Amino acid sequence: MKFCVIILCSIGLSCTRSQEQLPVKGEEWILPAPPKEIEEKILAEFPGAMRMSVFADTMIRYVGKKYGVQPASMLLGTSTCVDDIIYTKDFHAHPEIKGPFHLGGLAGLPFTGISGLEAFAHHIPEEGAMILLVEPHIGISAQKGWGTVLRHGQEEASSCCGALIGAINSLAGGSLTGEITEEDYQEDKIGAIALRHGDEIKKAALPSLAFTRIMSAEAEEQIMSYVSKVKLAHIRYIFIITGVLINTDFQYADYQYVEHFMVFDVARNTFVEDLHRPFSKPI
Repeated sequence: MKFCVIILCSIGLSCTRSQEQLPVKGEEWILPAPPKEIEEKILAEFPGAMRMSVFADTMIRYVGKKYGVQPASMLLGTSTCVDDIIYTKDFHAHPEIKGPFHLGGLAGLPFTGISGLEAFAHHIPEEGAMILLVEPHIGISAQKGWGTVLRHGQEEASSCCGALIGAINSLAGGSLTGEITEEDYQEDKIGAIALRHGDEIKKAALPSLAFTRIMSAEAEEQIMSYVSKVKLAHIRYIFIITGVLINTDFQYADYQYVEHFMVFDVARNTFVEDLHRPFSKPI
């Protein structure tokens, strides 16, 4: 009996559904591309970013062909932000994948830690695979640009990721102390990271983009630490992917940018693949 874990750090194996418009293809809602100028801005900042449905298909083909992992045997786990836009657009293009199991919180950090990852590992289907998405997200709206998104039922674009924008505003206002409280634990953790990288964020032409990239690296570092400590003897592979989920206005498709893809063979206790910026083209 073999088990696999696919950890997609900062990716979006998701294909969400909008209740409004959108043509139907089989059982899937297919979201149209955003206006050309928005797509050009996305690709300028995140070269190789794909629409979520394209990315999902590409990942499934790659993992199936090289590692023999099929969608019906996968369990999806997510450590994405709790923002509702992530779960109301481009989610589950492949309903045969079970889940999700939630490991994340604000900004996509894996707040459930080692215990959450261990619990998730025990839920893998018989001779199946685990898919874990660990990623921050950022919006781009036609109205206000980066760091915002137009949501369903609203007339004005609002902040996205709100937790990151809030920390940036607190940093600019000088109110961050680095203290972690029980009352606002997750945002305090994000604020502490912002304080640590304060100069880099303040000097950036687009602080929201700079902080999103910082959080992507932070999420990868955290999950790598947890994987090294969790008991995964019954698992065959761990696939770790880092990047950024890019949200567009509610009526358009979201995009997935993949920064890093690593494959850990548990039985051999070693990484067997390490790719930088893969999946920039459909497979």
